[in-house]
Formats: sequence, C-alpha cells, structure tokens
Amino acid sequence: MNTISSHMENADEEDDLKLIKASVGLLTDLEHDLPRLLFKPGQRRAHTRVKKRDLDRVVNLIEPFQGEPQLLDAKLRFVLPPIVDAYLEFLSRPNAREKTEHIDLETAVRGQKVIVGFLNNEPKYLEPFLEALERTVSSDDSPKTAWKVPYVLLLWLSHLLLTPFDLESISDKPASVNSDKDRIAFSLLLPRLATRILNIGLAYLATPTKAQDAAAAMLVRLSIRPDVQKHNLAAALVREQLSTLSQSASEMPDMYQMLGGLRLVAGVASSAELSHLVPDIYRTCERAFEADDTSSLSSNAVAKKIIVKIFRNVPILALRSVSSQGPLRSFLETTDVLENVIDYLLRSVGDKDTPVRYAAAKALSLIILELDAEMGHEVVQAIIDSFKEDMPRSAQAIDFTTANPLKWHGLTLALAHALFKRSASPNQLPDILDALISALQFQQRTATGTTLGTNVRDAANFGIWSLSRRYTTSELSQVKASSLHSSNRAGAAESIIHVLAVQLILSSCLDPAGNIRRGSSAALQELVGRHPNQVHEGISLVQIVDYQAVSLRNRAMLDVAKKAAVLHSFYWEALLEGLFGWRGLGSADVPSRQSAATSIARLDEVAPTDMSSQVLESVLQQIEACPAKEVESLHGLALALALIAKTSSTTSAVLTGSQQVDLSQLLTTLTRLESALSDFSPRMLRSEFPASLAQLTTALCDSCFEAFDRDLPALQTQAVPWQTLDAIADKLLYRREEWILQVVPDLVKSILRLRRAASQPLGCLGASALAEKVSVEGAKSTLHSVGRAVALGALASVYDTAGLVGAKAAGSIETLCGLMTVMNVDWRIIGARALQLTVSSVGDAQTADETIVASICAAIHTGLNDYTVDERGDIGSLVRLQSLSCASALLASPTFKRQEAALQVIQGDVYRLSLEKLDRVRLQAAQCRQRFLDLKSDLPMVDVASVSSLEHFEAALSPLSSPSTPEWTHRALLEGCILCAGVGAESLLIASREALLNCLHTMDLPLLEHLLTLYTIVMKTLLLETPNTQPSLELLAFLLDMQIPQRLATSPTFKWRNLLSVVQKSHHKSNDIGKILAAVHVYIGLAEIESIREEVLKKVVSMLKTNPYPRVRIALAEALWMVTGEEALKRVDWALPVAGSRVVLEEVQGRWIGTGT
Repeated sequence: MNTISSHMENADEEDDLKLIKASVGLLTDLEHDLPRLLFKPGQRRAHTRVKKRDLDRVVNLIEPFQGEPQLLDAKLRFVLPPIVDAYLEFLSRPNAREKTEHIDLETAVRGQKVIVGFLNNEPKYLEPFLEALERTVSSDDSPKTAWKVPYVLLLWLSHLLLTPFDLESISDKPASVNSDKDRIAFSLLLPRLATRILNIGLAYLATPTKAQDAAAAMLVRLSIRPDVQKHNLAAALVREQLSTLSQSASEMPDMYQMLGGLRLVAGVASSAELSHLVPDIYRTCERAFEADDTSSLSSNAVAKKIIVKIFRNVPILALRSVSSQGPLRSFLETTDVLENVIDYLLRSVGDKDTPVRYAAAKALSLIILELDAEMGHEVVQAIIDSFKEDMPRSAQAIDFTTANPLKWHGLTLALAHALFKRSASPNQLPDILDALISALQFQQRTATGTTLGTNVRDAANFGIWSLSRRYTTSELSQVKASSLHSSNRAGAAESIIHVLAVQLILSSCLDPAGNIRRGSSAALQELVGRHPNQVHEGISLVQIVDYQAVSLRNRAMLDVAKKAAVLHSFYWEALLEGLFGWRGLGSADVPSRQSAATSIARLDEVAPTDMSSQVLESVLQQIEACPAKEVESLHGLALALALIAKTSSTTSAVLTGSQQVDLSQLLTTLTRLESALSDFSPRMLRSEFPASLAQLTTALCDSCFEAFDRDLPALQTQAVPWQTLDAIADKLLYRREEWILQVVPDLVKSILRLRRAASQPLGCLGASALAEKVSVEGAKSTLHSVGRAVALGALASVYDTAGLVGAKAAGSIETLCGLMTVMNVDWRIIGARALQLTVSSVGDAQTADETIVASICAAIHTGLNDYTVDERGDIGSLVRLQSLSCASALLASPTFKRQEAALQVIQGDVYRLSLEKLDRVRLQAAQCRQRFLDLKSDLPMVDVASVSSLEHFEAALSPLSSPSTPEWTHRALLEGCILCAGVGAESLLIASREALLNCLHTMDLPLLEHLLTLYTIVMKTLLLETPNTQPSLELLAFLLDMQIPQRLATSPTFKWRNLLSVVQKSHHKSNDIGKILAAVHVYIGLAEIESIREEVLKKVVSMLKTNPYPRVRIALAEALWMVTGEEALKRVDWALPVAGSRVVLEEVQGRWIGTGT
C-alpha cells in the first residue's frame, strides 16, 4: 500500500518538478517551431493557412506552463514579437485566427497584463484592428473558437487607444456595426471613430466569454480619453448601466448582460479621471447588493467579486483625492461610506465563494494602506478579533470544531495581504502571530471524513512569508514567545522567530497537502534569510527542508524530518510531538499513519542522549490514554511501537541493562491492545489496526526469543502472555483481508519459534489443528479461516528443522493441494498462494520429500490449467496468475530444482502460458520463462506491449525449429499456439500467426511432419475440452490456407486420415455454429490432399444434406463450390430446406465422389 500511495503522490505532486526540468527543452522547441508555423521558409511572409497538427504541436508546447507561468518569461521576448508581426502582416486577411489563438493562449497562461506589453501600439493600426473587430460581429465562426479572436483584438484595441492623437484625426469612416444603443453616441455627438469603437464594445459587453472583460476595459479606456471625456461618454454609460441595476429582480435582463454592465461600472469606479461618478455608482450598488437581497445577481460569485472591487475603489479614490474640498472627499466625510465598506468587506471575507474571499481580503489590505495609522490599527484589530468569535480555546489546545473554515480563510488572507503591504502596526504583531500560527494548524474533519482547512494553512504560509519579508528582526524580537497561546508555543522557545521556524518545520515535514509543505518551506527560507543568526543551524535547516525535498509527503516525513531533528534537540522534540498529532498518527488515511509511525521509529534512532527513552514512553502513554474505540489512533500507535520494538530487537537495545524492563511493559501493553480487537467492524477493518497489532506481536515475539536464546534472567516464561498470543493469532487467522494475510507468515513463524524456545505447546498453530480447520472451511462457498491456509503454507517447512519432510509437512501439503480442486475459485487462489509460501520458505540447505514435491507440482499444474469461466469472465486466470507465481518460486528454489522430473510438467505449462491469449497471464509467464528457462529476447518484458509483438512470438516459438527440442516442449508450444493464434484480438492473431508462419515455412519436412503429427495428438486431446476445440480448428484452417500442411501431401508416413478423423470428431453432434464453420474451413484445405479428397467431399455433402442451420449450409455449399467449381451449386438458395436441392447434390456427388477424380 505504501508503494501505491507513493506512486500516486509522485504522479500528483512532482508534475511541477518535471515541468521545471523539461521547460528548457519545451521553450527551445517553441522558439524553433514557431517561425516555421508563422512564416514561409526562406522568406518573411506569413502563411495564409497552417496545418492543424502544426498548430496543435505549438499549442501543446505552451499549455504545460499554465501551472508555472513564470517559466515562460525567459522566452517571451523571442516568442511574442514574431506572432505580433505575423498578425499585423495578415491583418487584412480573413484567416488570421491561428495567430490570435496563440496570443490568447499566451494571455491565458501568463496573464494579459504581461502579454499586452508586447503588443504593437502604433496609431496606424487602430482602424485596421477596429475593422477586423467589426468583421467578427457578423462572423459565423464556431462557438469553440469564436470568442478568442475578438478577445485578443479587444485587448489590442484597448492598448492602441493610448494613442495621444485625437480620434477625429485618425478616421471619419462611418460605423458598419449598428448598436441598439446608438442613441448614446448620437446624443453625445461623438466622433465617428469613437462611435464605431463604442458600438463594438457594447456588442461584446453582454457576451458570456472573456471578450466581455476586454470589452469593458476598452470602453473605460475610451471614456477616459481627453477627446472623448469632454463628451461625457462615461456618465452616459454609467447612467445606462445603473438604471439596469436599479430594476427589480424580475425585470433584470440576462445575467451576462448584468455582469458586463457591472464590469464597465467597476472600471469607471477605479478611474481617478471619472471620480465624480463614484457616489452615484456606490449608492446604486449598495442598494442592489443589500445584505437581505436574495436575487440571482447578488448571489452570483462573479457579481459579488466585481462589487467588492467597486466598494474597494470608492474609499481608496476618496482618500487619495488631492483636494480636501472635492466632491468625492466630501462624499466620504459626510456619509458612513467608509464604515459601511469595511463592514461589507469583513462580511465578504467569509463568503462561500473563494474568488469573493480573495477579492475582499485584498480590498481590506488596500484600504488599510490608505487609512491613517490609528484607523488602520482599528481595522486590523477588527480582523484579529474576528478570529476569536467562533473558536473557543482550552488551556492546552485550540479547538477548531466550531470554527468557520471559509471565514478563517478570508481573515487569514486579509492579514497576509496587510502584512505584505506592511499595513499592520508592529504593536499588533503578537496577536497577528498568534492568529497566523493557529491558522497554520487549522484542520477540520467533517462527519463524512472529509478534511477542511488546506486553504487556511496556505494563506497562513503567505502571511508568515510576508511577515518575514516586511518586518525587521528587531520588530519581531520584541514579541515575546510567552504572549502566544500555549498550543502555539514550541516548547521552551527562545524567541518568536524560533517559534515560527519550528512551526514551519512541522508544516513542511508533516502537512498532508503538498502545496502547504512547499509553501512552508519557502516561508522558512524567507524567515532564515531575512533574519540571520536567529534560528539554530538556519542555513543547514533551509538546505534540508528544501522546496523540492518536501514535495513528496513520504519523503518529507521520513527523510527530511529525521535530518532536521538531528540538527537540534529542540527540533527533535517538536517533530516528535507533531507526529503524535493530527498531521501524524491522527491522520485519517492509513498510508499517512504508516509514514508517521515509521518516522517516530526513525526519531527514536537519533534521539538525544538525555531523551533516549522519551519516544517509547510517549507511545506507551498515548496507548494507555487512547480509548479502545479509537482504532485509527491505535493503528498508528501499535505500528509505531512495533517498529520501535523491531529496531530495538535488531540492536538488542531492549535486552540489555535497564531496558529489559521495557520488554515486560510492552508485553503488558500487548494484552491491552488485544482487548481492543474485540470485533472486526467495518471501521476496525478500514483502520488496519489488526495488521499493526500483528506486526507488534511479531516484533515482541522476536525480542522474547532473543531473551530466551541468550538465557537472560529478566524475562521469565510466565511473563509472556501466552493466552494473549493465542487469542491474537486465532482472531487474525480467521480473516481474509489482504493486509492481514500479508503479515500472517511472519506472525506465525515468530510465535512458533518463541513457543519452541519456551517449550510451550503450539496450540492453534499446530499442523493438525490448522489442517483440520482449512479442510472444513475450504469445502464451503464462503471464505473463512483464509489466514489459517496461509499460516499452514508458511509453517509447513518449519515444523521439521530438516525442511519439507515428515508427517506434519505431508499432511499440511496434502491439505493445501486439496484446495486447488475445490469449487470456490477464491480458495484455489489461496491454495496456490499458500503453496508458494511453502516453496519460498524452504532453505537452500534444507531437503524436500520427493512425494511432497510431486504433490506440489501436480497441484500447481492443476492451477496452471484452470480455465474456469463464469458470469464474471475468465476467473480461472486469477488462479493461473497465482500459480505462475508459485511456479517461479519452484523454478528458483535450489531444493526443488534437484527434482527435475517433477518440475518438467510445470516447465511445460510455463512454455504454453508464455503464448497465452490473456495479456496478464502471457506477460507473467513470459517473465518466468525468460528468467528461469530458455526465452531469449532483446526486449525488456515490463508491460503487455512487450509480449504482444512479433519479436516476442518469434523468440517464444524458436524452440519449434530445433529437432533437438524435447517432445514435451514442442507439445507445450503447440498448445500455446492454439491459445494465441487460434482466436483472439486481431493484433494478437496477426503477430502470433506471422511468427508461427515464419517458423514453419522453411522448416525441414521431417520436423514439420513430427510437429503436425503432434498437433493431431493435441487436437485429439482437446476433444474433451470444448472451449479450446474451435481455436485448434481455426489455427489448422489458417495453416492450410497458408499451404503449410500441404507440404506433406506426398509424404508416405504422415497419417492424413487420423487428422481428418480428429476434425470430424471435433464437431460431431455439435450445435456450436462457430466450431462447425471452423471445421468447414478446414475441409476446404484438406480437400487439396489427394489421398483423402473423396472422404472430405463425402463429409461435406453429407453435412450439406443433414445440417439444420442455414448459415452452416451456405458455408458448406460455398466450400463445395470452391473445391469442385460446380456452377449448379450457385443456382440454389441453400438457406432454404435441403429437400428441394437434393437433385443438385446427387449430380455433384455422382460426378465427384467414387470416380477417382
């Protein structure tokens, strides 16, 4: 499970690392391919058309950078100018879409503010761009790409409106696009060019695309131009939009039109040149977005985000106003607008929509920046006080149970932005730090098990990073660590900077979210770099807790945490405490608890001298305090204790000196943990606590065995809780869960070894007790006592020290071999798995009884030939796969290799299955054959594709070409050919048949005759195996079509009649139409053999007279016509009953049968 989760984590969290490594190559390819896409070779003329695949290739080079857009900056000055030049050249042509698509993609990836700076702003292009936009209004482009062209053109046109020349001097061409709001331009007497631009902007203002944003920005840019501003265009547009906003919910136009109007109004409200319009805008928007308003507009996230921006700009413009007597400053001072806006923003930071929270948090920080120090202090304090409203605190820990995670996210963001702009007073740092450290630990778990708070911790990282960057060391040093809540202090921290460093280390190493770990790492780097000599081993710490190193959680918890802990006991203690919390053993998922337990064991290895026993004591205290129903916590604690005990047993630490007492304590703890294993509820099984308890039991048994083996007096026989060991083993051996079965072999071996050392009876692990239970349960359709079968397999070779010999081993193997023939497929899989454990546990120096080996080989042979099919499909393939694993163990064992005769049947099965039709089985068999037998292939066999190629089949069939190859190998390969080259997927048939044809085409006739005779024998054997009869006929038909058997037509020794007899028997009294048709196909080829031609024709005519299936009769008639060429056969409808066509058949029979022709 650890491996699977590690792979998933690797796939999810290292994509950005892969992009960074690949970015150089991607950007080089982009710089190289783009000119070829845009311009004709050898000349600087833009293409009129481009191939879609070339366009897609360049697009695919840019799209990966959406996650890391800053990586594009190095090449933007080389990439964008050619696109701009090509578009400007191509502007008058209708197919300029490809260039705008590139610019749109660059804008989406890097952001429009960066990209617009690369666009040409020469005034001569203003009218051409406007004309291009006018053409798009009536364009019939597909909806998929229609918005991209106007979006880029609107952005560009907005950029061109910065021209210092009056619009009247550029063009007086009348408008070609009329708007339903032409009355605005007419009433204002706007210049013609301005009217055209206005009409285009209004046309796209109501569109539900990104073009709406660009249109609103362009209209604002147009309105603030000096030559347009005198016509009061902005006032007219604002009046038009505000009147719409003032309407009741039922009278409002569609949502996109409303959003377009809001975007326009927001742009006007942010313009200092149009500040006189701000009061009316604020009043109307305040009424439209009252707290009790439930209209669709006031609940729309985009609309709320725009309103936040509008409300933000009102006080900012007023406070920035130069004239203290101006209308805007007067509006601010004579109304409660400032207090109302701040109150609205404080409510908006808890909004359910993330974009609104982001906008509100940033808005608050910008307003605080404009306020005087005293009032800014009050706003920051209001934010800090809001943290405490729904968060009761105990003396020891912060309780986030009732906290609102959305509100915390917004408030933390607001603090972070205020710190980034240094808006907060240094006097408020104690409260701010307390809030940020609390936010860095924020985590809520819902009733369904979902965790909340990742965005809060992300905002806290930003806040700490900003704090480290904007405030001096002396300012931070004035904050006393004792002023923090006790849960936020990191032990006996010397300074607040040290507290922050420790909290960031904990977050970097333990947080479940990858972006939080990396964000904390970046904040730690900033903290150490900006405040030198304040953190113990700061430089080394930053190098260890590296941004890249913490990207994988498993690596962060195991490697990074251990290296950081070594630097100082302060870090070691904090990490140990953190691993016992919600980010460690308190994690909701099993892999995280496993990593936390492993990390605790590693910290125990590097514990400071004065804290050497602290880890073990902490774990034991936690277990003692943990309720029995908290099985998730018990899982992590038991696993941590198991790993500590295992490490201690390896180093003999628990067996020397005062630590011998610890072993007795651990055995007592084992008894308590066993009592928690009262039932196997779904929650218990999900927690995997039973598996960790098994690992702990295994480790303690090994430690006890070491004590008995060394005859240490500290541990007496009576100190071992034998009944507890029996109870744990008995409960676990009854289960069938995979993660329990994985730990059963080590568990039972450790208990058995300990019992023998202490001269105790084996109890439930006795051979007869296990065999009896397995025999009874294996006969049932349910899966119970699966663990006993696994235990029996693990112990079969352990009962006798000499190896797999004696009555106990024979009885155990007989029981397990019996499982290979039971009705339940799952039991057959378990049987093969148990036998594999037996084979693997036989040491090289041990012996194995020949009879037992023969029994194992016979059972595995049965499993390798299991082709059970039910409603689920070929479920026998699961047995074959498990049996192949056992076969690999047999072929790898020196003890079993000595008995070659018994292994021959297994080797034949491996040869056959290396040509299996089913991909998974063929892959595993080919890997086994390549490792232990004769398969030589230059291709690495790592996936299905590698065993589906022509090269693989040629290598697999190469022994057929050698006369010295044993007959049993030839036969196994022919049986495999039937499986893969008979029927199956077309690609598999093509590759396997071509390889077989290449092998047989130039083969010597004696060897070919031998193989064809062997094939006849195989077909005869398959008569009793209905599923494989048709594939054998199909393959024979193919070979006859390829004229392979016909090479033996004149051979006096090959028995053609035997082959014909087998073919006839294969479909005798069969109702399987597919099989009959395959046989008919074979008869066409056999009719070419002179010695059996007449018999073949007799059979075909006989079948044509008697077969009841029209489809078969049609095929038979076609076959008869192909052999005889009788035109009379073509005049009969063979789908009809045969009675009316007997005359024709008798004529054909009279001419071709019995005449010797």
